[in-house]
Amino acid sequence: MKKTAIGIFLMFILSAVLYVFYALGGFNEIEISKKNLGQIELAGILYRGTPQNEALGKAFREMETIQKSNEGALLHTIYYVEPTGKLDTMEVFVGVEKKWISENDYLSLNLNASQAIVAEISANRYVMPGPNKVKKKIESFAKSNGLPIPNIFIDQIISPDAVRVIAIKK
Repeated sequence: MKKTAIGIFLMFILSAVLYVFYALGGFNEIEISKKNLGQIELAGILYRGTPQNEALGKAFREMETIQKSNEGALLHTIYYVEPTGKLDTMEVFVGVEKKWISENDYLSLNLNASQAIVAEISANRYVMPGPNKVKKKIESFAKSNGLPIPNIFIDQIISPDAVRVIAIKK
């Protein structure tokens, strides 16, 4: 009798966890397609250092301020070197499209996205797939469609629950 009660309790907990995962979008598929996005022109800050350095937070806050003050602007990030730990060196570009920035104090990037692979992800940030899973899906899509394997991944933050990854070969 005691084992049955424990089993029922564990099934209830498992069902609740699965329901929450589902409700947050954890089972949503990553939608991938090939698109001609033309030139992507970005302006922003290139940060190189550890994830805990205040300069990283400052770079994000500065770009988020510009993004929030321009309706329609999206935050873009490009992780050139992703950290595996808190003390590892990372390199990330944080920016917005050039049309939203009037100052010349920012690093400028011009990227050819005429053969972009675009992954659309809709899920709560707590259950959103990790970057390696998204990259593997994009690379698999490229291989199966005879496209060049991308080496630049631009994360476009649409909302807290939606991200678009634009993958290109540079």
